[in-house]
Amino acid sequence: GLTVITAVLFITGEMTGSGVLALPKAVKDAGWVGLFLIFMCAGISSFTGTVLGRCWTLLRDNKPELKGHCSDPYPTIGYNTFGRPGKIIVNISVYFTLYGVCVVLLLIASGNIQSLLAQVNADISLCYWVMIIGVLAPFCWLKSPKDFWPIALGATVTTAIACVLIFIQAIMDIKVAHNRTVEYRETHPDGFESFFLAFGMILFCFGGMAAFPTIQADMREPERFPKAVIVAMGSILCMYIPVGAIGFSVYGDLVADNIFDSLSQGPMKTIATILITMHLVFAYVIIQNPLSQVFEMPLNLPDEFGWKRVLVRTSITLVVIFTAESCPRFGHILALVGGSAVTLNTFVFPSIFFWRLTRLHGKEWDNAGFRTPVLREHHSCVLHGWKKMPKRVIPFHVTIITIGVIGGISATYSAIRGITDPAAFVPPCYVN
Repeated sequence: GLTVITAVLFITGEMTGSGVLALPKAVKDAGWVGLFLIFMCAGISSFTGTVLGRCWTLLRDNKPELKGHCSDPYPTIGYNTFGRPGKIIVNISVYFTLYGVCVVLLLIASGNIQSLLAQVNADISLCYWVMIIGVLAPFCWLKSPKDFWPIALGATVTTAIACVLIFIQAIMDIKVAHNRTVEYRETHPDGFESFFLAFGMILFCFGGMAAFPTIQADMREPERFPKAVIVAMGSILCMYIPVGAIGFSVYGDLVADNIFDSLSQGPMKTIATILITMHLVFAYVIIQNPLSQVFEMPLNLPDEFGWKRVLVRTSITLVVIFTAESCPRFGHILALVGGSAVTLNTFVFPSIFFWRLTRLHGKEWDNAGFRTPVLREHHSCVLHGWKKMPKRVIPFHVTIITIGVIGGISATYSAIRGITDPAAFVPPCYVN
């Protein structure tokens, strides 16, 4: 099983990468308040991640049938709180998130490879690279996260080094490439739509909550998962804030959807592009795994490697490739997924599920052993129900849910407007 350290690597590895590349554009759309949104989303994700982890620990400790391997822990939490409707809603939200993330990772990796080869006059369309990267399929045949922890290590290390190189190249561009300063008008959002489009992008950058229960279910000590969440979020902030701030402060209105398209050519950019592309490949393998497991469950596939697993997981890869070919502009997909499903997974479900579990089973379940300071004051809640929760905690949960609902609806609306805008329309690869 996974240790706390390897769980941190998986969380960091699956959440960073595409987020790092999109954050400067998100900060540009929201203005400097975008940096506050990054901190806010990181803090909320840390809290709700620990709450969600506690939900799974409570279920696992009190339901013997869940102590073995579980292919769909998040929907299982939904089922044990709101029955079959809860499981269906969570399934739709979680797997729409994972599916959307896979599409975005594939598009960004393909675009990076295209720009790298363009430097040596090898002009191969992004549309072809989307199909070529389909060779990742064999890596997706591995059973579960505990079988490929080195991939998580590679995803985290490559992103960390790439962030340092991006930061250095942007500093060099202040004097060499642009010699400009960000004007006052650029530090304020253009309006409602621009701000919430940025909010959706930032939410997407913290969209790994859908895979959290899968990672926790593979840990040796699942009750220590909240500690892994807090450490991982701190590590992610150390990457997100410097890149988001320097990217916007140097390039202003000129910053592209992908920060690499704004950096000046040079060895720093080339190495960083290679590293981030490696990360995207690693992250794709991590993210597709829980998506694959949920499709395998109804088929009752054996735990052993076999042709049925190969067929199912290769088919999923082909569907992701087709979607990427159909909508090759990743920015709006990113905002749509972030504003809709990610909002539910990160802001809404954890608090509601925790409350529901305490209402249903609070008096009968023993809650000894809260190891995480963030959740220790929930002790009376688990034993006696929501009414016994400390008063200062209830407004926090309600605020998180409110922000999630309002921000999610607004971000989803803005993303759909952007996708359907004729001026921004990009034809599918098989049409153009």
